[in-house]
Amino acid sequence: MATAVVSGRVDEQVKARAEAFIRAAGLSAGDVIRMVWERIAQTGEIPDAGDGAGWPDAAHDPLERLGELRASFGACEDLVSLDDDQMRDMIASRYA
Repeated sequence: MATAVVSGRVDEQVKARAEAFIRAAGLSAGDVIRMVWERIAQTGEIPDAGDGAGWPDAAHDPLERLGELRASFGACEDLVSLDDDQMRDMIASRYA
């Protein structure tokens, strides 16, 4: 079967967030694009973003929320001050 290349442009932040979810699902961007185009070809319907209702925004973005949680905990000075050998010893002692 002959194939064709389909390309488009999206905001860099949208691309980064989408890629994280796509990788987590075990897919590639090409897989997702292929699935969407195949669905359109089968059904004749184009997915509708509508007015954006139900679409995640920055306030509900899981990656944004993860960043907020990380920031709220701050740095652990005890771990930051360990050198490589001390870190290895600490990890080894937890799993010994």
